[in-house]
This record gives sequence, structure tokens and C-alpha cells, in this order.
Amino acid sequence: MKEKKQKKVKIIILALLISLFIFPGRVPAQPELSSEAALLMDMENGQLLYSKNAGQMMYPASTTKILTALVVIKNSNLEDRVKVSLNAASVGGSHVGLQEGEILRLADLLYILLLSSGNDAATALAEHTGGSVEHFAQMMNDQARALGAVNSNFTNPHGLHNPDHYTTAGDLAIIAREAMKNPVFRKIAGTYHFNTERTLPKAVKGIPQVDFVNHNKLMRPGYSLAFEGVTGVKTGYTDEAGQCLVASAQRDGRELLTVVLKSGSPGVYVDTVALLNHGFSDFSPVLLTGAGAAEGTATVKRGTEISVSAVTSRQFYFNLPAGGDHNIQKKASIDPSLSAPVKKGQKIGTLSFLNQEEVIGSVDLIADRNVDEKPFFVWWYGLSVPLILIFFAWNRARARRRRYLMRKKRWP
Repeated sequence: MKEKKQKKVKIIILALLISLFIFPGRVPAQPELSSEAALLMDMENGQLLYSKNAGQMMYPASTTKILTALVVIKNSNLEDRVKVSLNAASVGGSHVGLQEGEILRLADLLYILLLSSGNDAATALAEHTGGSVEHFAQMMNDQARALGAVNSNFTNPHGLHNPDHYTTAGDLAIIAREAMKNPVFRKIAGTYHFNTERTLPKAVKGIPQVDFVNHNKLMRPGYSLAFEGVTGVKTGYTDEAGQCLVASAQRDGRELLTVVLKSGSPGVYVDTVALLNHGFSDFSPVLLTGAGAAEGTATVKRGTEISVSAVTSRQFYFNLPAGGDHNIQKKASIDPSLSAPVKKGQKIGTLSFLNQEEVIGSVDLIADRNVDEKPFFVWWYGLSVPLILIFFAWNRARARRRRYLMRKKRWP
């Protein structure tokens, strides 16, 4: 009995060892994080690679300024001149000493906002863009909801604590991903050092701050946790929010986005680096389709051609555990009621990708060429001729039937 037990244990151990060799890297080890909430996302396709309490309500601190900058860029001119109000100059927390009546270029204030996290810059930008902090906060909420970040509420442009000012790691990822699509935002958020000139209304002791260095230590040369390829985006801290960091990095043509909330120091950077390494090392992108790949044919009604090819509008890839295989299937849905005229690039369907019957992504299918509408007389002629022939055949048959019945009456 004892021998049988030992033999059974040996078989189980052997099976486990074999599985390690046959299925290497299929389930990547999850990073152990100290932060309360965290998220890892592929920047291009939005695929979630890691999540910890991503839907939990959290305080964002100065990561709020990602949304502030996005709203300002979308609604103001970079060359605008912004006059600093007393309210802006008096705001507490992180500031760079802006003075009441000081006038700065809006673009310069955006650098101060995203690099040095100036709350005075945030307030000045909000008042200039929205007329008041209150109205600007409504603009922030409108923008967040339009992006799908529906579990957040913003009451100010800087992130100083307010119980009603909150977000989630998931919402912050949505907002940051959208912001990084904006070339102006991306350039500023990815800058390490910025210098400008200032003319102060009132003299100060010493030299006013004109050099601004990004607070994101991932960019800092010589820092032990500096990360090669980092592209942005924003730090944050309050007592209630803890250390916060939204970061992005690019490697081998792939860009990842991380959100780390309510952490410590240097834990916020330790967790961020762990997430980035997890994404770049433990997952491999698998190209599922390229741009312009033919995925079917659409019938075109009343067109000079009877059909048009349906091709993919863009490439699509999906991150899978490194070293593992996949069984991702694709399904094309093409508009069955397509009518001419059809324009090249017009959406005519959707190509969906499924993993175990769950849709993991999709791309638009578009027409590969123009198809003009047939001139009216052509398609009308093509439709009417058969109808006329049918009518004459039916009328002839009817006449024959009538003659037959008449003959039958005469000669019973």
C-alpha cells in the first residue's frame, strides 16, 4: 500500500515537471505590488495586462493634471497670454511662485503644470479656459464621461484633496491613454527639463523659478529606478492619496501604460517598474491582421461593379503570454445591404477576433475601391426588360387560354 502511494506521488511530480517543459510561459507570474490600486495596459489596443482594484474609488492627487492639460489643449490656443489671478497665485500645495498679474504664454504654463506640478499654473489655466475653476471642473467631468471614464468626479484642476474629487485606476488609464494620443500633450509630458522667461510684477529676493524639471523620476538620469524608453506621464501626492504615478514607456515599437495609486516612496516607482517589466518581458504581441488585408467580398446593389473587396482599416495585435500558443479566431461581418455609390475607405463591415468565443478586439472593414452607381436608365432597363417579357408571356398565355375556352363553347 505504501509503495503504491509513493508511486502515485512520483507520477504526479513527473506530470508537473513535464507540464513545465511542455507549456512554458503560459501563465506569467503576477508582480507583487505594495500599492492599493494598479493597472497595466497596452497603449495602442487598450488591452488590460494586469489589474489590481482597478475599479475602486481612489484619490488621484496631481495625476488630475493629465485631464486638466487635455481639456486646456482642446479648448485654448497655445499662444494665448494668460494673466494670473490672485486666486491662482494664492492656491496651496505644490506651486512655482506665480504672482498676481503675471502674464505667461499658455504653452509655458502647460510645461509648468505637467513637469513641476504647479497648482498655481493649474488654477490659472482653468480660469483662462473655463472662466472659473467651477466651470472648468464641469468641463473636466464632461470630457471624462465622453471618453468613458464614468466612475470619476473632478472638483478642481490640481488634485488637492476633496472628498468629492475621485477617480479609479481604470478611469485614469482611459484619460491618460487619450491624452497621450494628443501630440502637444505627448511632447510636454515626455519632456524632462524646460526653461522659460518670466517678468514678475513684484520683485522677489533671488531669481524667480525659470527652470522646470519633470517630477517623474523614471526620467531622471542616474536614478536607480530610471526606466529606459519612458514617454510620460504624471506624478501625484497628497496625504490622503499617497504616492501616485501614471507612467508610459516604449520598447520595440510597443508602448505600455501603468497606473499606480496610493503607494509609498520609493514603492510607487518599484511597482511601476515591476509592471513595465512584466508587460515587456512576460507578454509578446501577436499580429492578428495587417492593414489592408482582404477579409471578404461585399455585394454592391445598383453599382457599376457587382462587388467590392472588404479590407482591414488598420493592423491589430494582441498580447499573449510569452512562449505560449494561441487559438484566436476571426469573424467577418459584412453589410448585406450595401448600395452604390461606395467610396474607397468607406466602412462596410467589422472583423472581430475571438478567444474562446469572447471578443477581444475588432477592426473596421472598408471598401478597397470606389464603385459608382449605375446610370438610372441602365439599372431601370435591366430591371424593366425582364418584367416586360414576363408581362408579354403572361398576356400571351392568357390569350391562348381565352381562345381555347371560346373554341370549347362552340364545339362542345
